[in-house]
Amino acid sequence: MSRWELASRTRIRAFREGPFVLIVAEGELPTPGFEVDITKSLLRIFPQQFNLQRRAKPGIFPQHVTPYRYAEAVRYPEDQHQITVHHVDGTDHVDIEPAGKELAGYTEAVRGSTDRPAPPEGAEEAIGLSRTLSFDEAFANALANLPPSDATHADALARVQVLETGGLFGGFAGFHHLFVRVSRTIT
Repeated sequence: MSRWELASRTRIRAFREGPFVLIVAEGELPTPGFEVDITKSLLRIFPQQFNLQRRAKPGIFPQHVTPYRYAEAVRYPEDQHQITVHHVDGTDHVDIEPAGKELAGYTEAVRGSTDRPAPPEGAEEAIGLSRTLSFDEAFANALANLPPSDATHADALARVQVLETGGLFGGFAGFHHLFVRVSRTIT
C-alpha cells in the first residue's frame, strides 16, 4: 500500500450528538483506486484537529474521477462549536450542526434507544464505530473513546462489558458502520 497523503474535498460538514461529532467529507478522487480516511492530526493542541487523507490501493483501476463521501465519528469536547480539518487545499474550520432527522440511526446509536441494556451503576459508557463492519475495530474504537480512567491506585481492576452492537445504514449515502457500545466499571 502507498503512503497516506492529504486529500482534496469539495465540502466538509460536522454533526454533533452528545460527546461525539460526525465529520462528513465529500470530494473527488483521481480514480476509484483510492481510499479516504479522517484521522487525528499529530498537532498536540486543544481542541484536537483532524486530517482528511487518501491513499492509493494496490491494483489497476480505470482512470476516471470518482466522487466520494466519507464519514467518521470522533469524541469531541461538547463546549466546542467548530472542528478543524486539514486537507490538501488548506484548513477548514467547520461549524458543528446538531444531528437532524437524516441521521436518526446515528443519533440513536450514540444516545441509545429506550430499550437498550442499561450500564451498571457508576459505569462510564462509550461507542466505537467501524466503517469496515469489523467488530474488533469497533470494539477497539469504543475502548479508545472511553474517558481517561480516574483510578486512585495503579492496580485498579477495570471491567469492560459490551452492552450493544448494531449496524448503521442510511442517512448519508456511503455511511454504513457497525457500532459497539461498551461500559467500564473500575473497582
